[in-house]
Amino acid sequence: MLRLRLLFCTMGLFSLLFGGCGKQTAPPSTAIPLDDFAKLKQTEHMLKWFADDPYAAMRSSIEDSLKQQVADSRLTTLRVLSEPQWLTGALPSEGDSSKAILVRSGVAFEVALTVETRGQSHQLSGVFTWVAVHLDKPGQHKQRVWMDLDGKLAQFGSEGELKTRVYFE
Repeated sequence: MLRLRLLFCTMGLFSLLFGGCGKQTAPPSTAIPLDDFAKLKQTEHMLKWFADDPYAAMRSSIEDSLKQQVADSRLTTLRVLSEPQWLTGALPSEGDSSKAILVRSGVAFEVALTVETRGQSHQLSGVFTWVAVHLDKPGQHKQRVWMDLDGKLAQFGSEGELKTRVYFE
């Protein structure tokens, strides 16, 4: 009995010092997502034009899109890799010509995803684009998202596809 206790204590010490002899990970269904939205913090107030909880909305949108391709897909990690690129459209305010009313906005940024499907983990990257229109009409907002796998901001950002996507309607 003393020998077993010594063995378990030694294994525990090795685990503590070296990051795990036989380290157990949480099963996929209970694992906590390790997302990184730090590069979006500066413009978080703008993301809230699209959703009250923009990070949850992005995650849900991407995962739903993945599930359309492979039904058991699960997004385990979403990391923003670049600063966001924004385009907005506004109309002059009728009452004050020095003010404008926001009518449309779009954002694009590079992301890295970890996706589990059929028991396997896959690393994907690309550009996530989110556009909203009719922002001046409460209750009539329309939104659309794009996930361009293997894409780069040079092609899909503010100097690329975002210019046309912001007028998707």
